[in-house]
Amino acid sequence: MHKNFLPSIFENPLSAILPAVPYAKEKKVDCHGVAIEAENLACSAQPGFPLAFHDVNFSIPCGCRAALIGPNGSGKSTLLRTLAGLNPLTKGTVNLLGVAPQFGRSRIAYLAQRPQLTPFFPLQLRRCVQMGTYAHHGWFEECHHGEAAIDKALELLDLKELADRPVHQLSGGQLQRTLLARATVQGAEILLLDEPFAALDTRSREIVESFLFHSQNSFTVLMATHDPAELKRFDCILELNHGTLKTLHACAGHPHRHD
Repeated sequence: MHKNFLPSIFENPLSAILPAVPYAKEKKVDCHGVAIEAENLACSAQPGFPLAFHDVNFSIPCGCRAALIGPNGSGKSTLLRTLAGLNPLTKGTVNLLGVAPQFGRSRIAYLAQRPQLTPFFPLQLRRCVQMGTYAHHGWFEECHHGEAAIDKALELLDLKELADRPVHQLSGGQLQRTLLARATVQGAEILLLDEPFAALDTRSREIVESFLFHSQNSFTVLMATHDPAELKRFDCILELNHGTLKTLHACAGHPHRHD
């Protein structure tokens, strides 16, 4: 990785620790070290459509970086949306950090493959990142503890110089970094990412990779990817194909990452 592409935050490993989010809701469920658990899962891309997958079973430990691979049309996006609680289940159960997705939304962040915002919506980048706090205190409540977390997230994703830029003027890579910063401010413990590198420029890709795989960041990642070169960085590899899922490589012991 070329150092000149990295924000200064990554030159000191200790400084890359995620920001504190004192406004976050108290955690009430012991997940016993399991971040994502799916049992006998079946789902369609849309109601009335054929099943995208069936009898899917897997679990991912907390802190694991997991890759989801498979050909186009294999159902990777549908699986991620199902785990995020955005697609209704046809069959089976999903638990994220010990609870169903709808009961743990503040602890989960889902990023679509091509995130879209309303054109020319008058929203500055910093305000978009601040919206991550709304998962805990609502749209109309003043959050007095979020500014430090926002500043830290902007630093982590190398966005400080763009903080006042309208989001509709951002490049695809800048927008992805902004949404990751928002997830950081949200305090998300699980990141469900649908091919986040697909439209990134080189600089944005290096920044996002450093953020996602930094050993000081303790969140769990499940990321759909088509890039074979990326797979060596993951602790776990899941393959979805022909409607079924198999584990090609599972987390063994404590997951590790490569900085």
